[in-house]
Amino acid sequence: MAPLVASHEPLDPSAIYSGSLLSLIILILDLIAVVQVLNSDRSVLSKLLWCLLIFFFPIFGILIYFLFADHERRRLRYVAIP
Repeated sequence: MAPLVASHEPLDPSAIYSGSLLSLIILILDLIAVVQVLNSDRSVLSKLLWCLLIFFFPIFGILIYFLFADHERRRLRYVAIP
């Protein structure tokens, strides 16, 4: 029977770096989405639901937000400067 000792093989630094870089990108995108939601003119309940979706499902929540949120309605309120 093999001993139950942890191996002391060095970890691949590129694997650790790539995972943390991806996590940082997801965190930044989530924060951008939450700030956009909170600054929008949606109802309080709608803001709360979008923030909870992004918080509990960071990757899928942000994809759903950027794909299905009503961005066109909010974009129409901006007037181009001549």
